[in-house]
This record gives sequence, C-alpha cells and structure tokens, in this order.
Amino acid sequence: MENTNNIVTQKRKADKMEIVFIISMLILPICAFLLFYVYINFNSILMAFQRPTYDGTGAVEWGFTNFKMFFDSLNGVDSDVLLALRNTLIFYFTNILIKLPLSLIICYFIYKKLLLAKVHRAIIYLPNIITGTIFATLYKYMVGSGGPLFAYWEQIGVDPIYLFADSDYAMPGMLIFTIYTGLGGNFVLLGGAMNAIDTGMIDAGKIDGAGPFRELVSIIMPTIWPTLSTMILMSSIGVFTADGPLLLFTQGQYKTMTLNFWIFGMTTGIGAVTDYEYASAVGLIFTILGLPIVFAVNKILGVTKEY
Repeated sequence: MENTNNIVTQKRKADKMEIVFIISMLILPICAFLLFYVYINFNSILMAFQRPTYDGTGAVEWGFTNFKMFFDSLNGVDSDVLLALRNTLIFYFTNILIKLPLSLIICYFIYKKLLLAKVHRAIIYLPNIITGTIFATLYKYMVGSGGPLFAYWEQIGVDPIYLFADSDYAMPGMLIFTIYTGLGGNFVLLGGAMNAIDTGMIDAGKIDGAGPFRELVSIIMPTIWPTLSTMILMSSIGVFTADGPLLLFTQGQYKTMTLNFWIFGMTTGIGAVTDYEYASAVGLIFTILGLPIVFAVNKILGVTKEY
C-alpha cells in the first residue's frame, strides 16, 4: 500500500513538473504574441479612427476622417494609393500567373532528369545560395553603366538606358529579378511533392501512351494539387502585401511604389509625409478587402477539403 502511495505521489510531482516546464516554455512566446501582434494590431485599428488635432496638446479627434481621405484620394489622376495598388497587383499576378507556372514546368524538367537537369537546378538555386543584397548588386551592375547590357546597346548604336532610373523600365526590371530569385523557393515545395509521386503511376501513363505534356497535366498536377493549391492560397493571403525588392533598387521611386512600401514610408518618414493614422486606415481597408478574396480562393481551390 505504501509503495502504491509513493508511486502516486511521484507521478503527481512529475505531472506538476511537466506543467511547470510547459508553462515556462510557452510564457515567453505568448507574451511576445500578445505584445507584438495583439496589442500592436489592436492599437493600429484604434489609430485608423483617430485624427491628430495638431494644436500642440497631442489630442485626437475620433471619426472616419482617415477613410474619407482614402476614398477622396482615389479620384486623383496621380493618386499614390492607386499607383501602389496597381503595382502590388502586378507583383501578385506575376507570382501566380508567371513565376508559379514557370517553376512547375522547370521543376518537371528537372524531375524527369532531362538534358543538363543538374546544371539547370544549380542555376535556379543560385539566388538562394548568394545573399540577396549581393545578387541585387550584381544584377544592377549587369544592367547598369559599365555592365554588359550597356556595352551591347553601345555596340548596336542604341542610347543606353539605366533600367532603375526610368519609369518605363524600372518595374519590368524588378519583375525579372523577382521571377528568377523566386524560382528556387518554389522548387523546394514542388520538387518534394513530385519526388513523392509513386513511380507506378508514371509507368502506367507511359504504357497508355501519355506524352510529357499529358503526363504533366493529367498525372503530375492532380497528384501534387494539395501542394500547388496551398501555394496559390498562401500567395492570395498576401494579395495586398505582395511586394518586390524596392529598397534594393528604386526605394519606391520611378512609379514602383507598392502598398507595403507606401505604408512603410508613411510610418517611417522615408517619404515626404509621415501619417500613422492614415496609414492604419489604409491597412485596415485592404485587410477587410483581402478577407473575402482569401475565402473565395480557398473555396475555388478546395484547399481545406484536401486536408
């Protein structure tokens, strides 16, 4: 009987120690979550409905002034918000309609171990190995003064253009950089999903006479659809936060501003104006607009049903 009581007591002590250990491990991340996510976001929502009185007292007026300012700004021909929204959507649709399909095709090429597949894999993964800042510097040199692109233009008698100092070429130049540097990350997910496919399915397709295109569309894509659809959904979650390497190339100049960078500029003073309240209102508006988009994409893709 005494042994039984000792066992029960020891078990209770072990359970208490386990609870103490779990709490000690969770208390720091929970505090960080409450402070840096709940408090900051809650405060941002409150700021969206505040407007400073600018009378030296630090007082604020409550209302919908910031939201009115936003909708009034949409009427302007040279609206910074409209320009930022346009560029944000360009980055988003480039990711969905160009980078993801291109990643799928090249990943299939490597999966099938076609000619020079390992060489192509190394080239695609190169931006993930080299630091982003270094790779951006190399890219700017290649298309900048003294680089090979300038030399080519001079040879054919064309006036050289520095891509990142021209409003007509700055966005396309960054999109090319974004597409190439983003392929490696997609390969990790798509390549893992393809390598997990049962080879028996591929062999059955070959017996039935399926060519490379039919194999990709009818066997590979349906099999890796949970991974592919999840990648599309994750991109759609950030539909209004899609961004490019603006700090590395243009600092938002030459008509390359995105919503993320516009809000960053409004809150850090990198732009001409600093306005926390207005930036909070704009962020809240696009958060509300993004919710139905995410639910609609999830419904169309059926991501939840896959799991």
